[in-house]
Amino acid sequence: MLQTYINYPNQKVSVHGDRSCEEIGKMAKAGQRRVPIDSKSISIELQHFGGKQYTFAPNAAENDMWIEVDFSDVEFERAVVAYVHRLIGRRYSRLAKAPIETHC
Repeated sequence: MLQTYINYPNQKVSVHGDRSCEEIGKMAKAGQRRVPIDSKSISIELQHFGGKQYTFAPNAAENDMWIEVDFSDVEFERAVVAYVHRLIGRRYSRLAKAPIETHC
């Protein structure tokens, strides 16, 4: 499973492959947005990212998100993360410019 953190104001997209990484959920923010993507949810979640269901803005409720991609195939999971990044980038040029960084 890959866990990807997206931060809108800081133009950050970071991928975490180590489930024990201390950076995952570090801030323990109340109401933190988490989106699971797996074989059961991929179709609807890609529609949500391609549409207007998920928004990003410089406020506490919308400034960041964790995306948990789980297919038991790291290469496919990375491809899903890259595609979600492109979908988000179509609406948010700040995030389109953010490189996908591998943290762990």
